[in-house]
Amino acid sequence: MKNRYLIFISIIFSAVLLFVLTFFPDRNPSKIKQSGPIPVILKANTSEPFDFWSVVKRGVLEASKEFDIDLYITGPELEKDKEIQMIIMDKVIKEKPPLIVLAASDYEDLVSYVEKAKEAGIPVITVDSGVNSDLPISFIATDNMEAGRKAGYAMAELMNSRENRKIAIVSYVKGTATAIDREAGVMDSIGDLKYLETRFCEGSIEKAYKITLELIKDYPDLNGIIALNEKASLGVAQAIDELNKKDSIIVVGFDNAPEELEYLEQDIMKAIVIQRPFNMGYLSIKTAFQHLKGQDVDSFINTGSLLITVDNMYHQELQEVLFPFGE
Repeated sequence: MKNRYLIFISIIFSAVLLFVLTFFPDRNPSKIKQSGPIPVILKANTSEPFDFWSVVKRGVLEASKEFDIDLYITGPELEKDKEIQMIIMDKVIKEKPPLIVLAASDYEDLVSYVEKAKEAGIPVITVDSGVNSDLPISFIATDNMEAGRKAGYAMAELMNSRENRKIAIVSYVKGTATAIDREAGVMDSIGDLKYLETRFCEGSIEKAYKITLELIKDYPDLNGIIALNEKASLGVAQAIDELNKKDSIIVVGFDNAPEELEYLEQDIMKAIVIQRPFNMGYLSIKTAFQHLKGQDVDSFINTGSLLITVDNMYHQELQEVLFPFGE
């Protein structure tokens, strides 16, 4: 009799479980309810496999799988196209997504769009590049002031024994928060080096190359160039290499494209400051998940930066950061 009772209970339990799984298939306590996909709006929606934004995208996609988040990635083709990013923001706000992840192309001009999102009840998370507003619920990025200081300190040390100590900065897109903060960090740390000027390559390797040629022509006694992102660094290094100026002009760059690591090996670049773009992408989606689950999130998450030279680039603890291509 007891065995029949247990069998009966088991049958009832199985039937109830089957009913729940059939008619309530999404009752997963770790899954969030979404009113639509989350737009991830990058500064550049590139398809180049080792580009900074491609690595960010890999982090975004990895987190979307882990946290079962429905999203899509969009953005202009080029970082300088802030007007296109504004059009995209305007469009996605009208779609009323549950949340927006934004890498802002301009520190000031994107503020009004974040305000529009707030008015529409849409929370915004900024990643890599922020806006001049307290409205975003979280900002996931490198501490760019700190990263700029690392570049400045490295240049000051490398120039320590030189008689002429004149440097220029090749930045990327004027008005972006990252460019502003990195340059400020450099200026805070170069000590008594003679700063000449900053020129902007607008996210173009070719323009950074031409700017470097112009700087060398305009300042024959130029001794150093600090390049503030991947495209700027590659253009500067290419010019220094072609002109065989690696001994007379010190180059300190940013980011870790494979070509930059080759320039570092060849002593054309003396140092690079690297970020963690995979972590940026991953943590932006993890933070979105936590917020939509009703959890508190940090207003700023520092993903860190490291100074890399030919002396430490092959240290085992740096390999995963320098070569994130298997992530």
